[in-house]
Amino acid sequence: MADQKEDEDLLDLGGLFDEGGEEDLLSLLDSVQKQQDGINEPEDTGKEVIPSALDNVAETMAAVGNVSSEGAFQKLMGSLNEEEEKLLEDTDFSEEAVEKRKMEEYDKAVYGFAQLDEIEKGIKRGLDVSLYDSEEMSFRQMREVRIGLEHGVDATYYANKFYKDSQMREIRLGLMEGLDVSSYARLIYSLPDMERMRREQFKEHYQADPEGMDFSLVDLDTGLMIRTTDGLMRATIQLTEPLPGNFSKKNLETRLKIYGIEYGYNFDALGPDLGSLPLGEEFLVAEGVAPEEGKDGWYEYFVENLDDARPAIKEDGSIDYRAKKEYSATHPGEKVALYHPATLGKLGHNIKGIEIPSHSGRNIPRLDCSGVRLLPDGVTYVSMKEGYITLKNGKLVVVEYLEFQGDVAYGNGNISFDGTVHVTGSVRENVIIEATGDIQIDGFVENAVLKAGRDIIIRRGVNGNGKGRLEARRNVVAAFYENVTVIAGGNVEGGYILDCMIFSNEMVHTEGKKNLICGGKVRAIGGIITGTIGSPTQVRTEVEAGKVTDTTEKLRDLLQRKRALDMEMDKVRAGMNTVLQKMGALKGRTNSVFLKFQEVLERQKEEMRQLRKEQEMLESGVADSKRVYIKVTNGAHENTKVTVNGATLILREDITRPRFYNEGKKLLYDHSV
Repeated sequence: MADQKEDEDLLDLGGLFDEGGEEDLLSLLDSVQKQQDGINEPEDTGKEVIPSALDNVAETMAAVGNVSSEGAFQKLMGSLNEEEEKLLEDTDFSEEAVEKRKMEEYDKAVYGFAQLDEIEKGIKRGLDVSLYDSEEMSFRQMREVRIGLEHGVDATYYANKFYKDSQMREIRLGLMEGLDVSSYARLIYSLPDMERMRREQFKEHYQADPEGMDFSLVDLDTGLMIRTTDGLMRATIQLTEPLPGNFSKKNLETRLKIYGIEYGYNFDALGPDLGSLPLGEEFLVAEGVAPEEGKDGWYEYFVENLDDARPAIKEDGSIDYRAKKEYSATHPGEKVALYHPATLGKLGHNIKGIEIPSHSGRNIPRLDCSGVRLLPDGVTYVSMKEGYITLKNGKLVVVEYLEFQGDVAYGNGNISFDGTVHVTGSVRENVIIEATGDIQIDGFVENAVLKAGRDIIIRRGVNGNGKGRLEARRNVVAAFYENVTVIAGGNVEGGYILDCMIFSNEMVHTEGKKNLICGGKVRAIGGIITGTIGSPTQVRTEVEAGKVTDTTEKLRDLLQRKRALDMEMDKVRAGMNTVLQKMGALKGRTNSVFLKFQEVLERQKEEMRQLRKEQEMLESGVADSKRVYIKVTNGAHENTKVTVNGATLILREDITRPRFYNEGKKLLYDHSV
């Protein structure tokens, strides 16, 4: 029972000089620390040092110092003189006798029972007990040194009677964790300082490699194999020998704390009688808490089809241009969106009680709205009017719309509407439809003119008979284009393009079964992607990407201007230096000539700043132009005119899967598709 009580008292923590020390105390600690570090300060006694028998001992030890520890004893014995040998002739140097005498040498009147127990354990386990067999060390201090020695750490860092056992524990744990304890294994540090410094260093190692901090060891006092896994998130025990019948869960907790496991104890699976636990079976005894990452803010929408400008996608990956667009109608006061704010993360803890950081979620900006208002609660969005609601580029918009059931023919008159126009049928010839929003056509478009402030979407294609015209500030999407002029501020997308005049401020892209551009002229600033260009009958087809600029020439001229300005600035600086050299630093800086030079230099610096900004813009333009290309996934036919950023090539033969690009004002192509 005495051992059990001592075990429970093992972690009675405390610090050395916790109240803070005066200067004389710090000086004492520094002196003691130097002795611990092996720095012996010579004592100035003022007396002449007289050689003694100790000198002979030093010579003998130096003589045997270069042989192995096994041979050193034999060599030492061989160096003894006759008188010395006679002194030792009755001594039994066998291992059994030496071990037996070790404990007999300790005076029971000087050492307490618990101290002698620690020494005996060390001797039986082959440890160097000389590091702690001091009557001035408490049994708890001895135990810390012994445990460190048992697990192979360099206990000399803390085998010092001036450390409290709790301070020793912090140093021992750091050594067992692979930390650099030299930063805090100093007598001037109190227990809280040591604990803080060890934890800070531990966190750095843990964050870099959590699983690398796991360990497995056997506690020799109990035979418990203690193992941690999952980056110190779980600890298990396994019995290698039966536990004493009176071994309690409190004793187990104490043993775990010896090795720094002090969080998340879970002894439920052990049952009430630890002494009856089977050997070799693994039991969970501690489990950490994983951190909870915060969630980013997000919007919940109460309407469907918010962003459905593009037609539906078929199972084969092609676009279903005939699919009818569904609309989400809304009414004044109707809730359309709710913002869910970001949540905070929750810290986790591993089984050593070290915090595992988490990240809080990020809030996202409020919605840009038109026709929708945010209620005072700051999270609820409601509609302000009748219409249909869309989410375009992060903007929530209620758009008023005009719907025509069936076809729109010339006899219906032209349409001009501030909002979106939806035609459920087709648009016949000579009709003009203008809308500030989208124009949605579920059927065909014949020889008509459509002008949209946003997108034009034609489910079943358009044939303009050479007179039709489509204009949109954003995208134009149709099943196909035949004999029509198209002008788009955004992309132009479709199944195929036949004998059209098309301009896109961004990309032209065709896909589907036909997937071609044949006849007419197609120009896209951002590039072109299609399956086939031209035809086997050599129909003249022109495709152009990018734009003609003199960016390269402008950049060359600008660099020349910068070099010239640099030279002029150097001349001005030279003049200023001359004034300073002749008149001195103080008078020279107030001289009128110096001030004039200085004023000119400031103007030159501003001009140089403007040139650098212009250079950045030009270089950005050059980089952008290099990214423009025309990509053909099948083939480009003879007699097709291809232009990229002003460089032109008329094909004299068919080319398979080319990608055309401009390099140094030359049009080149590869087969990288």
